[in-house]
Amino acid sequence: MSDKKPNFTGVRAVLLFGSRARGDNERNSDTDILLIAPPGRPQHCSFGQLSMFFYPWSKLLADASNGELFVCHLTREAKPIYDPEGRLDRLRASFKLRTSYSHDINRASDLGWFLERHADALAAAVVARRIVWCVRTILIARTAERGVPVFSPTELAETTSSNPGREILLARHQHRADAPMRCHFSQFLTEEGCLPPLAREADPTDYKDYFRRTKNEVAISTITQGRKSSEQHYG
Repeated sequence: MSDKKPNFTGVRAVLLFGSRARGDNERNSDTDILLIAPPGRPQHCSFGQLSMFFYPWSKLLADASNGELFVCHLTREAKPIYDPEGRLDRLRASFKLRTSYSHDINRASDLGWFLERHADALAAAVVARRIVWCVRTILIARTAERGVPVFSPTELAETTSSNPGREILLARHQHRADAPMRCHFSQFLTEEGCLPPLAREADPTDYKDYFRRTKNEVAISTITQGRKSSEQHYG
């Protein structure tokens, strides 16, 4: 997903999603907006606490048919701000939940093991955010496999049987990945049966090459944007 100056030309619908759509937002929660845009590559733009995601309709429909978790999130929780053609209802009608989300779990697990072994190579704030993202993605995928997808981090923390996962979700607003968070994360990966994708001696370059081969875009962007010299979504 590219980050470019937003272009509002041809927007067909505007949807609110994430915590503000669910109503469990907190004072500093982001406002997550999805704009159904003309054909092209999905884009993301942020302005303070406003996050805008531009997606072409064809991409959303294809992802709905494939049971992608992001579209599942939209179909379950999004609220229309502007939707004169009923795109959200059409998206809901097209969505098909998969029986297996092992692909999503593996992507999050692979990034998780990179963070577990090479967190010191990245800005601490980036590590904290990505640890929470990995835990949340894995737990969301588990609930989706049971046919009852849950996206709220609060509800995930209340319902998960993973104690380290719960501790990380409860600490999700931390600005730095401290020792307790990193310890809980290591325990979480192990308890979830997530295996390291590379040998222990693999360095960050090895992981970046691996992520390129497996087309793990979240992991690649984490390494690229998260280096300490460059302190820099499910809502």
